[in-house]
Parts: sequence; structure tokens; C-alpha cells
Amino acid sequence: PGALIGLLPELRKHKVLEEDRLRELEREAWTERLREVGAAGDPGALHETWASLSSALQQDTGLLAVYAEQLGRGGAEAEAEGLLRRALRKRYEPELVELYGRLRGADSGQQLQEAEQWLKAHPEDPLLLRALARLSIRHQLWGKARDYYEASLSLRRDPRTCAELARLLAHLGEEQRSNQLFQEGLSLLEAEVPLERG
Repeated sequence: PGALIGLLPELRKHKVLEEDRLRELEREAWTERLREVGAAGDPGALHETWASLSSALQQDTGLLAVYAEQLGRGGAEAEAEGLLRRALRKRYEPELVELYGRLRGADSGQQLQEAEQWLKAHPEDPLLLRALARLSIRHQLWGKARDYYEASLSLRRDPRTCAELARLLAHLGEEQRSNQLFQEGLSLLEAEVPLERG
């Protein structure tokens, strides 16, 4: 990705490609670069890489998600949570909400309250409801987590949500319903990935 990133100004200057295609290439190159630097495990290098992006690229939802994910994997979950919280206050993006629910912020109670505020404006977002369920589990609010999972599934049958609710129900001793949800989750996955017939 480094070589492509270096070539982008020349490609732009000489109008070798359409601007839309250039932007797409630029996003792909920076996505790979952020993942590469994140995998190397050097938080300083990751911060430097992010700082070298233009402010327009730093506003890109996909790149912001990759950066926050790499921060989280590198042990800076609280920093990643803060970054996503600020971004989501400016512009609500389901992709960022999904990641927000997987991160451990410095204050998980505050994190749950923040996400519950978004629910007022986005009550029918299954990803937000799943994120709220995950945040509720961190506080051992089992009933609340269950309600959020059920609400998410009522809006969209999703294999991951089925599996997470199944795990919660198994923890609560509801084996039969848990098994049903695991089966449903597997069926949904199989529908997404058709079997090859030989």
C-alpha cells in the first residue's frame, strides 16, 4: 500500500484515472496501510499513520472504523471508544455503532448511556440494538440485554445476533430456547454461504 499511496498524487496530477476511482484506490490503500501498521503492534506508528491522512479521509466512515478497530486490538480500547463516540455524535453511522458495542470504554456505564441516547433517534436499527445488548451484558443487566437482542432479531434475523442471544440464554439456563437460536443462526449462515454441489 505504501507504494500506491506515494503514487496517488502523481496519478491525480496527470488525471490518469477518474476522481471517483482515485478516491476508491486511496481508501483501499489507506485501509491496508492502517491494518498493516496496526498488526505490527506499534501504537505510535498507528497514530502517526492516522495523523498523516487528510482531514477528508479521517472523516471517511470505513477508514475511521479500521483505525478504531486497530486501536482496540492494540489495547487502546478506551481511546477507540472515545474516537467513535465523538464521530457518532457528529454523524450516526451503523457501521461505527457495530464497532462501538464491541469496545470497552473507560466508563462502560457512560458508554451504555451514550448508546441509549442514540436509540431515541434510531429505534429501529438492529445493529444499535445488538450493541446495546453487548453493553448491557458488561453490566450483567441480563434482562435488558435479552430485550435488546430480541428487539434486534425482530427487525432483522442475523446469525451473529442469534448466536449471542443463544449464549446469553444458555448462561441464564434456558437451554431449549438457546439451542433453537443456535440452530436458527446456523441455518441463516448456511443460507448466506450456499453449499457447493460436486
